[in-house]
Amino acid sequence: MADTFTTNLQLTKPQVGASANTWGDKINNNLNSVDAIFSPAGTGTSVGLNVGSNKTLNVTGTADFTTDVNIKFPSSGGAKKLKFFDDNGYHISLSVYADLSESSDFLLPSDGSNGQFLKTNGSGILSFSTVDLAANNYFASSGLSNKDLGVGLHIKTGDSGSTSVLNSADELVIEGSANSGMTILSGASSAGSIRFGDSANSNIGGITYSHNDNKMNFITSGTGRMTIDSDGRSIFGSGTPIDTNANVSIYATTNYPLATKVSATVNTQQIGFNNGNGHVGGITTNGSATSYNTSSDYRLKENEVAISDGIDRLKQLQPYRFNFIVDPDTIVDGFFAHEVQDIVPEAISGEKDGEEMQGIDQAKLVPLLTAALQEAITKIETLEERINALEN
Repeated sequence: MADTFTTNLQLTKPQVGASANTWGDKINNNLNSVDAIFSPAGTGTSVGLNVGSNKTLNVTGTADFTTDVNIKFPSSGGAKKLKFFDDNGYHISLSVYADLSESSDFLLPSDGSNGQFLKTNGSGILSFSTVDLAANNYFASSGLSNKDLGVGLHIKTGDSGSTSVLNSADELVIEGSANSGMTILSGASSAGSIRFGDSANSNIGGITYSHNDNKMNFITSGTGRMTIDSDGRSIFGSGTPIDTNANVSIYATTNYPLATKVSATVNTQQIGFNNGNGHVGGITTNGSATSYNTSSDYRLKENEVAISDGIDRLKQLQPYRFNFIVDPDTIVDGFFAHEVQDIVPEAISGEKDGEEMQGIDQAKLVPLLTAALQEAITKIETLEERINALEN
């Protein structure tokens, strides 16, 4: 009877009646064939497993690994792929290159359609899927169809009812059916920024919020132009207020830091001043004239009495000619505020030698001047009458 062979490994099964040496030789060959399947890389009873080219390793049970498992590909011959197939031929594969500068590829099953995206189901399974209308409307990019607003990125949590957006501002659209917004979160001592740039300057404009000092800065032409500080003060042309008591500070390099304009040419208020009592003054224009007004309606006043000591008080005023220290070449007429304070106190602000310099509103001297002049006119008229009587 001739030798036979096993089905899978083609091991020799010696014929019955062969000599002991024949059996021994063939058994040794069979052992060598079996041993060649396993790698001697392990220690003790550990062995590896060699699967030949175009051969298949079928595992119908469970492969239990108690430590790391390394899969090694030869460094020559280009990319090597590790593939997991199903009965339909779809597979997941991982391509590995020996050259680390090459990109490795991870391939998931797909039906070959364009415009698909990765999604997970409720069980955490990751797969490719075709974009449906709901996903398209809520997260639309230039590669997706059926966008209802713009051609860029459209983040939508609800339908606002708008049918279009500005063509020059549709790269990012945030849409909702109620209040909508965007939040930028930064470190406690860092800054959050929105920047505008072009080919010449990537920082030509922008808005920056500094969390370190809680200031917001606005940039145009690459330079900070306006700051709103942590106390809500608006500062134009710098980051520091001119006066800490000022809510608005304007720095300028010219003599025209602030301008107002109204279209009407008749009596119109350009600037109004208000306090807790309401409107108390303003600056108005009428034709080609400007008026500086303070509240003076009779309905705001009471306990009125005539000024009877105008000349006496006027004589106490001490007008001077002088120059201001910072402008020694300019001589002006005026008063020292503290000398006027006891005579016409409402004309003076501040206290003598106080922390802030005193000021004077010389317009508030007009009532006293008017009363003194009226008293003088009365005296003159009385004298004229007496002269006329003596002459006659």
